[in-house]
Amino acid sequence: MHLSKTTRSSRLPLKEIINDPEAEIKDVATARTFLDQLYTIQGEPATLEHILHVLFYISQSKGINNTLHSAIHATAYLVKDLTMSEVAKSITTAVSSKIKNSVIAAISPQIANILSAAEKLEKTNKNTALEGMKNHIKSQPPATPTLYRDVLAASPANPNHILLGKCLAPEYAMAHTAIKEQQLLIDPSSNHPLLNNTVTRESTIDLIKQALEMVDQIDGPNLQLRSIAQLCNNGILLKFNNQEAVAWIKEPANKMAFLAKLGGDVVIKDRHYTIVIPFLPILTDTDNPDTLHDMENENNILQGSIARIKWIKDPAKCTPNQ
Repeated sequence: MHLSKTTRSSRLPLKEIINDPEAEIKDVATARTFLDQLYTIQGEPATLEHILHVLFYISQSKGINNTLHSAIHATAYLVKDLTMSEVAKSITTAVSSKIKNSVIAAISPQIANILSAAEKLEKTNKNTALEGMKNHIKSQPPATPTLYRDVLAASPANPNHILLGKCLAPEYAMAHTAIKEQQLLIDPSSNHPLLNNTVTRESTIDLIKQALEMVDQIDGPNLQLRSIAQLCNNGILLKFNNQEAVAWIKEPANKMAFLAKLGGDVVIKDRHYTIVIPFLPILTDTDNPDTLHDMENENNILQGSIARIKWIKDPAKCTPNQ
């Protein structure tokens, strides 16, 4: 233990004073033995309070001069101050511990009651909600399955919807036919230099307008292009103001001039309608163009109206005796 000098009453170092070989008191044991003989009770612990008492008793011994008496008294009062601090600290610790324990003991029942009440309230709410749900389910009428046809029948009818197996009303059919007769379908090849998916819409419109200007309009109807639609298959659907304009462009001379201006491989596709002819002899040569011409002549059909003819089922796939 390192002891530094904190007093100025002696010129000797504190270490030499403590380790003085001629001193009668050399350690705690000899100090306690000496004090037990004169001032303290043997066997009692040496507390600050006991040391304080010993100092005051020593100051009353005979043969002590005033300076030594004052020094002992001063030391005793300092020890007394330390004693009071230790007592206050111990009292504070004891009181704080008791207060803490008392507060915990006092509020523990209330906290327990609050937690218990909260748990009971939660259970009550759950039970109430569950009972309410059960009662609601019981009060509902038993569910009956609804057939799909009944759902369809109950749905409001769409006036524009055409039921399967039914034909268009005459007015709808006439309007639909009139719209188609005002349309002209142009079918350019996939490698057409001017009419393809890479060309802008503005360029396509300009080219078609230039091609229409090449059509002879003398004695012809009023040609007014209403709309241009680019189809997914690279086709172009033109709509005119009337069906006479479409028929005029389809005239051979006008058609040739119109397609020549468009350039490349491009055709005007007519609208075709499929007709089933029953009981046609299987010996009919469908690949011969004269067959189509004979059908048109015998049935008073305009020449070129029949585009092509084919079998529904390839005769080569029929059985020999069929």
